[in-house]
Amino acid sequence: MAEKGFDLKKEITINVPALALWEIIGPGFTDVYRWSSNVDHAEGRGKPEFHGAECSERFCNVNVKGFSKISEKLTKYDEDDMSLAYEILDGMPGFITKACNEWTVVPLGRKQSKLVMEATFRSKGIMGAVMNGMMKKKMNDTLETVLNDAKIFAETGKVSEAKEKRLKQLRKKQLEVA
Repeated sequence: MAEKGFDLKKEITINVPALALWEIIGPGFTDVYRWSSNVDHAEGRGKPEFHGAECSERFCNVNVKGFSKISEKLTKYDEDDMSLAYEILDGMPGFITKACNEWTVVPLGRKQSKLVMEATFRSKGIMGAVMNGMMKKKMNDTLETVLNDAKIFAETGKVSEAKEKRLKQLRKKQLEVA
């Protein structure tokens, strides 16, 4: 059976200078958990393979239904173009053969920029064929959430309502365990 899959491209206009947004996205690559409601924790590991990058891999505990932990490898990091890309190495269902994402910050003016995400997913087998539609919707919603969380954090310095709600859930969970 031939490989199937889908590509997604999402973008959002953010009312901050491109360099300010890039600081959150590029140098702040491992700090995504501080502002994204989809990421509970992240840490970077490995010697950087690209100039300006702080690590070569990122390990995330995620808040996305059906997933818990993923590991990602940087495949591109370009400070001049304000773009980075990564491939998910572990944490995806077995029928997913490739999952990668590229984030690019585009200047729109002195105080405005655009964050563009281009994701690629490839799958195999009957499960891949059956699940592609559901996965596309889930990933579309996930990217939309990440973009909105990034916009709120970049523009206000505060986390989104969705991230605040998630932080409260995590605190409650910690209290129940203690």
